[in-house]
Amino acid sequence: MIRFDFYKNKYGKELLIDCFNVAEITHRSLSLQELHVTSFYEMFFFKEVAGHILLEDTKLELDGPVALLLPPAQPRQWHLQGSPEGMVVIFEGEFMEAFLKDNYFLNRLYYFGNSDAAATLPLNKEETDILIELSKNIKHEIDLLASDSYHLLRAYLYQLLIVVNRSFTVHYQLKGNLYRNSEILKFREFLRQNIRMKQTVKQYADLLGINRNRLNHLCQETFGKNALSIIHDELLKSCKGDLLTTGKTISEISYEHNFSAPSNFVRFFKSLTKQSPASYRQEYAN
Repeated sequence: MIRFDFYKNKYGKELLIDCFNVAEITHRSLSLQELHVTSFYEMFFFKEVAGHILLEDTKLELDGPVALLLPPAQPRQWHLQGSPEGMVVIFEGEFMEAFLKDNYFLNRLYYFGNSDAAATLPLNKEETDILIELSKNIKHEIDLLASDSYHLLRAYLYQLLIVVNRSFTVHYQLKGNLYRNSEILKFREFLRQNIRMKQTVKQYADLLGINRNRLNHLCQETFGKNALSIIHDELLKSCKGDLLTTGKTISEISYEHNFSAPSNFVRFFKSLTKQSPASYRQEYAN
């Protein structure tokens, strides 16, 4: 599978954010029908677009105006018609998190922090105009790139992320800030760090210094799922990542994710996806 990494030195010195018109990539990545992923966050703000995108096996119709919000390592295939119009903002997570001294900031946003969140956000004209204008502010500052541009770029991106989160919250009738409780933020971070070796509710409850009932309650309140379901979602995501982006064997992936035998890995994978790891790899990694 093709992987695109962030071009940090595109402008002569390291910069972890970029912005451009959709037209600049219409005949490049947006016309690429092979399965591919990126190592960075992407925010597409389409004024006009027609077609669909496949996120693994999920088909999303794109009919502008609409925002498409993709976290890193999200496999996709584009199937667009005509020439879409709009802006694209891409960035590395550390560009905001290091500045804010908050490693959980992006997890506080509904669209990036929740693995079950919708990837699209329908926009009205007013919302579209605001998001396009904010994106153009970022592009203008990158084109200028003065010594103090980094401060403005972070401010513009911060504003953009919050404005999108507000619209996302209203459109999907959500409660507001996704993670008010720091324990849930830490839980998601611990999952990313430890999922290959720790897969029980008790292990994560112990890491958090709380009991299993408390962790289950927090997960049910925040995600509408129990803690084990959240753990299994993260485990499946990690396994899928290895299947799609590495040449590791099924056995290697199995043991690296702490399954006692490859047959148990296959059974787990099929229970959540209705297909074997081998058939999943054959379908999406080629």
